Amino acid sequence: MSIKKDDLITTSEIDSASSQKIDLSVDKPLTRKDKILSLLWDGYKKDPREQRFLLKLDFFLMSSSMLGYFIKNLNQSNVTTAYVNGMKEYYAMDQNQYNYMITLWTVGYTLGAIPSNIILHRVSARYYLGGLEIIWAVLTLLMVACGPDKINGIYAIRFLMGFLEAGYFPGLEYLLGSWFSPGELSKRSSYFACSGIAASMISGPLQESILKGFSESKLEPFKWMFVFDAVISVPVGIYTMFVDPNTPSTTTAFYLNETDKQVAVERRRQMKAELKTRHKYNWARIKEFFGTWHIYVFPVLFLCYNNTCAAISQPTFTTWMKQDLKLPSSQYNTYPSILYGAGIALTLVFSHVHDYFGGTYNYVLVGLYFVMMIIGSSMLAAWDIARPAHWAAYFIVGMPTAWGQPQIFSWVNRLLFGNDMKRNFTVVCTNTLAYVTGAWVPILVWNAQDAPRYPIGFRYNAGLASLGLVMTVTAWYFTARDAKRKALLESQPDEVEPAHLVSSSSL
Repeated sequence: MSIKKDDLITTSEIDSASSQKIDLSVDKPLTRKDKILSLLWDGYKKDPREQRFLLKLDFFLMSSSMLGYFIKNLNQSNVTTAYVNGMKEYYAMDQNQYNYMITLWTVGYTLGAIPSNIILHRVSARYYLGGLEIIWAVLTLLMVACGPDKINGIYAIRFLMGFLEAGYFPGLEYLLGSWFSPGELSKRSSYFACSGIAASMISGPLQESILKGFSESKLEPFKWMFVFDAVISVPVGIYTMFVDPNTPSTTTAFYLNETDKQVAVERRRQMKAELKTRHKYNWARIKEFFGTWHIYVFPVLFLCYNNTCAAISQPTFTTWMKQDLKLPSSQYNTYPSILYGAGIALTLVFSHVHDYFGGTYNYVLVGLYFVMMIIGSSMLAAWDIARPAHWAAYFIVGMPTAWGQPQIFSWVNRLLFGNDMKRNFTVVCTNTLAYVTGAWVPILVWNAQDAPRYPIGFRYNAGLASLGLVMTVTAWYFTARDAKRKALLESQPDEVEPAHLVSSSSL
């Protein structure tokens, strides 16, 4: 196979290469029992070689990804938990200091996203991602050393944490999209996302246990949370270095034998996915990405999702319980876990059902997210509502945050299998734009002095969710249009250029 340096390798070129193909088809029809078991695990009744391959990925890739994302989110949310458990008083945070911490983290995250993922596209993912996890541990320990007059040190560390966490989430979304098919991706992306939600779910109860267990310690109890985060980050980083498989075309994972690698390549062929994954970025290629709608619609769509999550990611629920209801810490630290748990349960059910029906209905669940966010945010903006309705409103805005993210990114991944660099670039840009506004909007609309009512914040949230619903319909329209164009191109005679070489998604 003769290929110019860094030219795009298409599926047809790989098909014509001398690499060995294997047949993974299974002709036996599925019984009702088979269909039920396939709903639980999509590897059921597949070719035995593909089953073994999926089991290895589900164990090694998913475990390292979920553990890493768990500690990333625990590190990210520990400031929110610490804020209502002594940090506010320790650092005399009576103005907008909390929002400054969040904003500096966001600025670092925004600046680090694209450089980090350009690096990831060219180096071994397992060493890069594992190394980041270990560096997070070091920075988290440095936060422990910041005394009451060293809040500027906290600001600096939060900036560095954001910068070094920037490439982790989009990098792993890209890797998941490199290994799993459309009918497998939504649930894997959901399990990945839920591991981050789980970090928020246990953060409060964990802080409560620390408050009780270290109440007599010379070190402030909220700082023990930072110590705990650092201690668990190091072994997860080392584990990632051993088991992350990189991509199908670059993998050297010890648990994937030659048959597994052939299965991986064959699966990518069947998806008409590009196999080469280490192109060099250049302006000519990047310019081409801006000729299709994905780079415009998905970043705005995810911005609407990510920023509306503030209705629950800001300390709205906990400050309401603490300040208005006067609940003890044992309750306001624990009740949010019920909300997060309900969100995780719904997300996993939705994702399994979604993949069972082909994994192409992302727009339904994304649209449902925005509808619920509009309703819940509007209720909280009104504020003077019955107490049961108030409780319900927090659950309405809290539960869908678990499923919005994986549905958006599995949508991006499945549409862009055919161009690996564009897929990576779009995933990164989609994730990054959300944090551009997140760097300054919270200071204006989620002012800590407005807690717990946040009259501006909840109104802003309802409006942004409305825009998100419009963008969901827009993305659905273009997705359906491109599918029709692609079907028409593929129905043309052989002398017509194949569909995956012609852009069916041009504006």
